[in-house]
Amino acid sequence: MIMNLGELCSVATQFAGGRNDWSLSEASRLANIAYSEVFNHPGHVPLEAVATSSTTSGEQRYQLPTDYNYGLAMTLYQGSTSTGTTSNSTTVVRLAQRDSNWVDAQTLTPIGVPENYVQYATWFELWPSPNSAYSLQLRYVVKPQTLVASTDTPVLDERWHPGILYKTIELLEGSRSNVEGEAMARNRYLNFMSLTVTDRGMRQRDRTGMTLRFGRKQGD
Repeated sequence: MIMNLGELCSVATQFAGGRNDWSLSEASRLANIAYSEVFNHPGHVPLEAVATSSTTSGEQRYQLPTDYNYGLAMTLYQGSTSTGTTSNSTTVVRLAQRDSNWVDAQTLTPIGVPENYVQYATWFELWPSPNSAYSLQLRYVVKPQTLVASTDTPVLDERWHPGILYKTIELLEGSRSNVEGEAMARNRYLNFMSLTVTDRGMRQRDRTGMTLRFGRKQGD
């Protein structure tokens, strides 16, 4: 069942005893906190995005997308007209992610075809620095947008909306120190989240390409 912000607040307060001492702004704030927690539960396919950009020769740092949450993969495409290539086709380079300690430990900052990248602050750095214009593709997970209007709807698949509702109920109960009600709501929420198959789990139900090979012992 698809639920918007207004419905989440209304149903959650009903579950929490139908009290009248929660303002709409307070209930909305708690609903957004619940939404953020469910949002950050791993495996939500609709939240994946792709950003493409181009490098500039000698430029090492590039800004991350404004809705960037965390990265999944970065790929570089070296065209046939790029500096230093002898291939007539595009070469695909899957960049390896490194940490800031690794890149700071490099004694030189060479110019060449990038092989690594480092995410830092609001940008990423390529190493080596590109010696030509290359195409970059970044696969990443986006940040949640705050629900403001009562008609705003979480971008998660609708089967996750009850999880947002149950977490909102837990937070509402906790905000009024109703320990028993909070514990019951938390158990309901945890049970729901543990039993619900993630989007990636649903995706993997396609068995095409999954094969089983029986090996033979040497000497048989």
